[in-house]
Amino acid sequence: MDRLPAVDRNILRIAIYEILWADEIPDPVAIDEALTLAKELSTDESSGYIHGVLGRIASIKDDLSL
Repeated sequence: MDRLPAVDRNILRIAIYEILWADEIPDPVAIDEALTLAKELSTDESSGYIHGVLGRIASIKDDLSL
């Protein structure tokens, strides 16, 4: 996690919270908002990485025991 830029780390934190615990926010909306932030605030490569991580989290969230 040390090599991940702080802005990317924080975008992921917020979006993962929204995906896992904020039921009033649809997963695609949380992911889209995170990607918009990443495109504005981070590097070109970051949005692809963030999209992959969040897509995976959204796809397995029902299997997680939280």
